[in-house]
Amino acid sequence: MPRVAFISFEYPPAVAIGGIGTYAWEASRMLANSGVSVEVFSAGLPIDEPATAYGIEVHRIDAPDRATFREKVVSVFATRHAKSPFDLIESPEIGAEGARIAVSFPELTVIGKLHTPSYLVGVLGYDPPTVLERLRFRLGGLRRGRWAGLKKATYSREHDPEWQFIHHADGIAAPSQAIADRLTADWDLNPEHISVFPLPFQPDPALLELPIPQRVQTIGFLGRLEARKGVVEIARSIPRILSQAPELRFRFLGPSWPYRNGDMETWIRNHCRSVLNRITFVGALSRDQLPAELGRCDVILLPSRWENFPFACWEAMASGRAVISSSAGGMAEVIQHGVSGLLVPPQSPEAITASVLSLVEHSERVAQFGAAGRQRVLERLAPDRILPLQLASYERAIARARQRR
Repeated sequence: MPRVAFISFEYPPAVAIGGIGTYAWEASRMLANSGVSVEVFSAGLPIDEPATAYGIEVHRIDAPDRATFREKVVSVFATRHAKSPFDLIESPEIGAEGARIAVSFPELTVIGKLHTPSYLVGVLGYDPPTVLERLRFRLGGLRRGRWAGLKKATYSREHDPEWQFIHHADGIAAPSQAIADRLTADWDLNPEHISVFPLPFQPDPALLELPIPQRVQTIGFLGRLEARKGVVEIARSIPRILSQAPELRFRFLGPSWPYRNGDMETWIRNHCRSVLNRITFVGALSRDQLPAELGRCDVILLPSRWENFPFACWEAMASGRAVISSSAGGMAEVIQHGVSGLLVPPQSPEAITASVLSLVEHSERVAQFGAAGRQRVLERLAPDRILPLQLASYERAIARARQRR
């Protein structure tokens, strides 16, 4: 088996931002439990590492952001590689965190893991300026003595370090067919270099112990409150839903992110001011708080504009909640519409409204979707199922690296 180094800015508990760190934690444990020698190079200050209980050595680099981490990790890696050489490094595309190591040590096999690259995050989170915002911008230009117009930034992939890193990796791992297809088209990737298989997911036992709801009382959202997660569309659907089902309540579980010269929670409060007494903003959650908060919800809304392979969805399904998710991206590759959840088209408050009200009217489907969704993630995302797929992708990349060398 290869000796593997994970190069990841995110790795809990020191740096726990989102799905990238969750994946690195799940995958490193999965590999270590199978006998693979795994070490992790991540950001943060040295702490008592829970990963050591699984035989995983963690090297922390004091770096405030991904760009700094990309530079500083090289010397730390070089010292360790000289003492105990690695065969393979794996790193996410975002931030091109493993790029400098890949260049400095061409003898290594390099795996690029697709999460969601920065250019795509920008596309998905972009909202055209409102008429008022355009007017203010132009008036500001006139005051400065020139006519000004708002222009959307152009993107050049050849100058994108993330594109460069993935384009020259020996192997590309895609958690969903959706991200593989999108980046094959946008980044002109070689399909023969891409391995498509899900991310491993081992649910917290506390999620599996939650009783499955029998009817709809509280609708939840889990994740960062940002435009690309479909939060704007949820907010626009709330007054419509409550006009027909005033007994319902809404809970937003997650931190508020910048939006429209403010933040998303403020924008939602302004948009839904007439029904604010039926909306709760919980804020950021720790891992320990998650089961209890999901237990306060009966249905989880995840209508992202596009999503690769979000752990928030699998956590909601494992908790036995009925999930209404976006049909755009990787969630649709796990959720069976009408069997283990509901799928709605992206950017459609009307579809969100109709789906929620259908569960209110047919309450027996809440328990059906909750039970089927829980079973679905346990079967499809089990580490025992993912492990041979991941190891096979490593072997293919190692063979290509031999040819390259």
